[in-house]
Amino acid sequence: MSHDGLILSGLARRFSAEAGLGPLDLDIRPGEIVALTGPSGTGKSTACRMVSGLERPDAGRISLGGRGLSSLPVQARGVAHMFESYALYSHLSVAQNVAFPLLAPGKPKLGRDELARRVQALLDVAQIGHLGDRKPGALSGGQKQRVALCRCLVQDAAVYLLDEPISHLDAKLRNELRGWIRRRQTGLAVPTLWSTPDAMEALSVADRVAVMIGGKIVQFGTPEEIYFSPATTEVARLVGDPAMNLIEGRLEAREGGMAGFRGKGIDLALPDRLAARLPGGARDVVLGLRPSAMRVGGADASLRVYAWEPFGKHAIITAMLEDTMLRLKTPRLDRFEANQEIGVGIDPAGLVLFDGTTRRAL
Repeated sequence: MSHDGLILSGLARRFSAEAGLGPLDLDIRPGEIVALTGPSGTGKSTACRMVSGLERPDAGRISLGGRGLSSLPVQARGVAHMFESYALYSHLSVAQNVAFPLLAPGKPKLGRDELARRVQALLDVAQIGHLGDRKPGALSGGQKQRVALCRCLVQDAAVYLLDEPISHLDAKLRNELRGWIRRRQTGLAVPTLWSTPDAMEALSVADRVAVMIGGKIVQFGTPEEIYFSPATTEVARLVGDPAMNLIEGRLEAREGGMAGFRGKGIDLALPDRLAARLPGGARDVVLGLRPSAMRVGGADASLRVYAWEPFGKHAIITAMLEDTMLRLKTPRLDRFEANQEIGVGIDPAGLVLFDGTTRRAL
């Protein structure tokens, strides 16, 4: 693995005998956005802090543009880091907070007009251009987050670290800024590492996604690979809106060389594309079933409605398959009542199988 971007090789950090991060192996090419996603507490922010030099790894190497970073002080790394906690200076105004890194010792001096222009341009994009004279104490959480984002992006950096950059914004603004940030960052010749617990946000903004669970990267690939071919049941639980349904059961051989899946309340013939990849003989498996792969009105399974959530363009139905809770995403806007029995058809293209013991994809 060799290029002029950011490369993490065997990066590790220990917190105790039981808890730690890594080893992480990750590369981000110039002009590429890589997203780290996973549950809270899995080490995403720690990985960013090790890159910027705020935490020291216990093992491994960090290189950027072909040079090692691990021995360099924070100010010599060329990193622009947006913190999850914002870390704004309470005594400075919004505009002064954003301009602060451009005034640091060793930075090229900008004229007053150019400095004000760069700061105001970013504040306007973030829709807080009218708040330049306010102090952080007079801002909402979402406004503070946008100030921190602008302070990061105003810099001419060798790498950008965005730790939950849009998580506290309303849905409309989050969608607008997500697209703008992606367009801006992919137009630069430097790597960007984006950290978020929201897997769907990661898929929408990144060129590649690293899924972290328990301090380790369990899958690293394109958004399409992560969504359509989750490597483990843990990844499958994280990705999707709603996430993939998981049903415990058993893989069985059927007549004519076919394979089938049998679980509580469900018995399915598996499509050839799955059956051809599976080893022979019965075994315990977990069936992954995407919410959009179930069609109300079929005869593959009978469910009991638990809740119905209409969203206008589609509806989410939460229903019970005996003692397993499933979620369906349907374009049908009919009203469904609690405890109503519904039959569903299942699209074989929406099936994924995982080993019942290892929980890894088959």
